[in-house]
This record gives sequence, structure tokens and C-alpha cells, in this order.
Amino acid sequence: MKLRVGKRAQQQADELEAWWVEHRPAAPTLFLDELEETFRYLCEGGGSGVRWPTPRRPNMRRILMSRTNNHVYFVIDEVHQTVHVHAIWGAPKGRTPKL
Repeated sequence: MKLRVGKRAQQQADELEAWWVEHRPAAPTLFLDELEETFRYLCEGGGSGVRWPTPRRPNMRRILMSRTNNHVYFVIDEVHQTVHVHAIWGAPKGRTPKL
């Protein structure tokens, strides 16, 4: 499958990566490494993650990046064989992103 990362999700990833580098000096690349692993897993595995439907995106799913405690919100387009990433969001925030 192909991967498409939306503008908002890319901005969130950039912000999370910068935070991780600044605040986690013992493992500055952990967030980016886990994000790349998650993207690869989604493209190879397809329908993984937990269903997280929204009014605009009833097929939304999310998967937890367990080492960095962030969720990746995505939709799988089977017709075009594409994983669309809509958000990357810290699980500890206690709320979900605008989807």
C-alpha cells in the first residue's frame, strides 16, 4: 500500500519529533524511528489498529505507538491501496485531535 500523510499530521509529527529530541536526550530518534516502523507496518498490514469512527470519517482507525505513547489516526482506501494518515497525537493528552 501507498502512504499519504496529511499536512496536519505532518505538522504534528514535526512538532512531536522536535519535542522528543529536546526532552528525551537519551533516545532522541525514538519517536521518528517508531513512527517509521508504524508507517511501514500499516502499509504492509493494512487493516490493523482500532476502529475510531468519526462523523466525517466512519472508517477511521488508530494505532498506538507504545514506546512513545502516541496514536496514529488513519483511513485505509482499499480501492486505491493507500493508507491516509490524518493525525499523530499524544495519548496522554486525554482528548482526541480534531478529525
